[in-house]
Amino acid sequence: MFSNIYLNTAVVVLFVAALCIFIQKFFKKYLESDQYYYLKDITLVGAWALCGIWAPEGPMRVTIAAGVVAACIGFCQKVSKGKNLRFLYFLVGLGFSLFGPRIAFIEFTKGEYYYLSYFASIAISTLWVGIFPIFFQEIDEIPGQCGLLLTVSWTLVAAVILSSSHNLHEASQICIAGLIFLFVFWSRHVHAYRRLTEPLTALWGTLFAGISIFGVSKGVAFYALAFLPLGFYALPMAETIIGVISAATMPLPTGNFVFYRKLINYGKDHVEAISVISRICALTGSLVALIQYRTVSCIAIVLSTFLILLSTYIYSRYKFAASVKNYNRRPELWGIVVDNISLNYAISQVQHWITTNAKPQIIVTPDALAALRSRTDKQYQRIVAKAGLVLPDGAGLISALKLLGTPIQERIPGVEFTEHLCRRAAYEGWSIWLLGGEPGIAQKAGEVLCSRYIGLKVAGASDGFFKKEDTAALCAKIKASGAKILFVGLGVPKQEYWLEENIEATGASVGMGIGGSMDVLSGKLTRAPKVWQKVGMEWLYRVIQEPWRWKRITKLPLFLFYVILTMFHIDRYKK
Repeated sequence: MFSNIYLNTAVVVLFVAALCIFIQKFFKKYLESDQYYYLKDITLVGAWALCGIWAPEGPMRVTIAAGVVAACIGFCQKVSKGKNLRFLYFLVGLGFSLFGPRIAFIEFTKGEYYYLSYFASIAISTLWVGIFPIFFQEIDEIPGQCGLLLTVSWTLVAAVILSSSHNLHEASQICIAGLIFLFVFWSRHVHAYRRLTEPLTALWGTLFAGISIFGVSKGVAFYALAFLPLGFYALPMAETIIGVISAATMPLPTGNFVFYRKLINYGKDHVEAISVISRICALTGSLVALIQYRTVSCIAIVLSTFLILLSTYIYSRYKFAASVKNYNRRPELWGIVVDNISLNYAISQVQHWITTNAKPQIIVTPDALAALRSRTDKQYQRIVAKAGLVLPDGAGLISALKLLGTPIQERIPGVEFTEHLCRRAAYEGWSIWLLGGEPGIAQKAGEVLCSRYIGLKVAGASDGFFKKEDTAALCAKIKASGAKILFVGLGVPKQEYWLEENIEATGASVGMGIGGSMDVLSGKLTRAPKVWQKVGMEWLYRVIQEPWRWKRITKLPLFLFYVILTMFHIDRYKK
């Protein structure tokens, strides 16, 4: 196992891994969060491509080449936004079957063989390789789930392959590379609890399918390496099948991720839920592996499984909990404590509140002027402190936190979070209520959102020009509608004041102040182009459309002044 083949592979992979670490460290300080993670995706695909070029074995080259091509299809999938390109993965599977190893026969435990015809072998291998990228993309709908399952499954498969007595040089080499790259790109796959997105799910899915075929082509029993993925992913596969059958036969489909949603309903948070699912998958995969192997290998697999289960438990219980409490996890500026989390994780947190019928929660999206307000407005500061989520919106606030040594991993603009929340609401069947704006604006915003997200239920909409004495009747109307999410666009801080006073009376599970986003959603105003957003000048674009906002902008120099004082620890502000 420690021959020159493995040594050469390890040297090449370690060199490429070191190069990847250098690229990540160098560019992290120059790029925004989205740009940085995109760079990491490109770097990972490039790393696998280099390993494929230097690979000594032909089948290994074919497997890595198939994975890189699948990743390119994933990039096209991501850019095309909505176009279904998944059928192309089966073309990748066809190429893999024609030029690489394929399932040519099945060996049973008693030494009996069943040989497949040439066309049957091509067909089965094509389907096997083509289905895994699609399946990984389905699992990736839960933020962090695919990354964690990938890490656990790759470790288990590596334990099976490296403990096997069969000649599996190619599979062993890919496993060595995969384990190292999983470690190098750990923050992208697990730590941040992000979606891997289409490119990486396509890459890893193809590679995972490829190494399982190596075992079959070398004469290892079919259920050793081909059934091992089926055993490991038995739970998510069963859920996917149930979801497809339910959608085709039932008027009210159950949807995907039934077990995950059940765990959320039982009070588990997002991190605990995916950790439980990962441990269950590790156990089912281990049971399949233990069917085939002898005593020594069984011990290795059992120990590997135990370490997997223990590590996922410790990570979910302590590592993540500690990181949440860490100062860098929740940076603070003048009483504004910001949740330094990804957009996907924030969406999952909202889902947890709604499905568990938790007490009503308020979501706040402060910018630089809101932080400046918190210095003098104690009521607003108190509302922000009690809010369920405080998502960093303004570029000025994010720049200030970065200047103070507590950078934000991802900017979450209020309008973007609203749109993503509506997309999830359409999928889950939650109804929303829109409150605020000029007469007709909220209704128009509801129409636009319904046309954009098919299945979205807008329980009602009303403008922001209502009298104080009408508030009780309005809250009763919202409660009677059964709306789960209430979007309030009354401007800062009026919308936060209103939500704090009335959120319980509305019966909504989540209330979010969206300010002027109501005008953007309705189409009355247009959002700044991507170029303006990337350079942090979205506020200027907004001022050009609404000149009356110039008065607010004049306060930004004062904000900068206080930030400088805070940076040098000479600010006299006290909470």
